Formats: sequence, structure tokens, C-alpha cells
Amino acid sequence: MKKIYSHFWLLLLVSYSLILMFTEIRTSQDYVHYFYADIEGEVPLYAVNTTLTVSLMLATSLMFKVSSVLLPREKNNVTQRSFYISQACFFCYLAFDDRFLIHEKLGYILGINDAFIILSLGVTEIALILTWGNYQQWKESTKSYLIKAAICFAIMVIMDGFFPQEVVLRLSLEDLSKTWANVFLFLFAWDIFRQNITTLRQHLPATQP
Repeated sequence: MKKIYSHFWLLLLVSYSLILMFTEIRTSQDYVHYFYADIEGEVPLYAVNTTLTVSLMLATSLMFKVSSVLLPREKNNVTQRSFYISQACFFCYLAFDDRFLIHEKLGYILGINDAFIILSLGVTEIALILTWGNYQQWKESTKSYLIKAAICFAIMVIMDGFFPQEVVLRLSLEDLSKTWANVFLFLFAWDIFRQNITTLRQHLPATQP
């Protein structure tokens, strides 16, 4: 299974590389430059906040993926592993959404405020936690990080969905609340990862001095 998984990612990367090379052959270097271009704009640190939030979400996804690998393969761990894998996929998707404006485009296609699509993703996360999260066993610090992330997420949705575009600090409050939400979500994932490391160490055989 591990070989299939590693080969899948290798095949995906090879396919990606070949598609871009084929695109340059069929079009031109000027055209394919759009896919390789650095993120740059009229000011220093252009798009820095989006870069930060995307990085945090990918890091959160990675934390949960590693946690799923560290978890002993026992029957009583199936639900916990399902939660970790769901979180890894969920935050990986959110990173791509933030980078490629997926929910904004979907909102335009459906003719609805894209804040409601983000809200539905929040509801999805709640459903995953209630279904597989085993949140009753979490440490207080883990719960605290998640609650703080939820508060910041709520501020972001409210600012995006209900405040006029021209209101002073509306943009900063919306985007910075997203940033803070992602910081707390990363700490949430890190806390769970650290607990798994501690549990793993406790089950390792004692080494001779």
C-alpha cells in the first residue's frame, strides 16, 4: 500500500511536469510563463498574507497526515485515523481554495455570496469533529486552540458576508481574522501531533544504557 501511495504521487508529479512541457511546445514560452511566474506586484511583500495563510493550512494538513502515520494500526484507532486523514484532506483543500480562489468562483457560478460557501466548509469541519474527532479525550489546550480558531473564523465570515466593501478596516479585519484562525488551527494540529509523539514514546521499548 505504501508503494502504491508513493508511486501515485510520483506519477502525479511526472504528469504535471509533462503537461507543462507539452504546453510550452504547443504554445510559446511567453504563454507558459504565466504558470511559472513568481508572485510579484507593485509593492514589496505582495500577497504576503495569502502566502502565510496557505502555508499554515498546508502545514496543518501535514501535521494531521504525519499523526495518521504515527498512530498504531489497531482496530480501536480506526476512528481516530479517519479523523486525522479527513483533516489532512480538508486543510489541503482549503489551502488550494485560498490560493486558487475556488470558493469565490463557485459563489459567482451559483450566484450566491461566497461567504456562505466558506460557512458551509466550517459546518463540514464541525461535522468531521463530531463524527470522528473523539473531542471528549482532547486536552484543554487542544480545545482552546479550536475554540479560538472558531471565533476568528466567525469574525472572518461576518466581515466578508455582512459588511460593505468600503468600510474602513473591513478588509484587514477579514483577512487578519483568517490568518489568526489558521494560526490557531495549526496549533490545534500541532498539539494533537505532540500528544501522539508522547504516546508513541511511552510505548517504545526501554533502551539499555
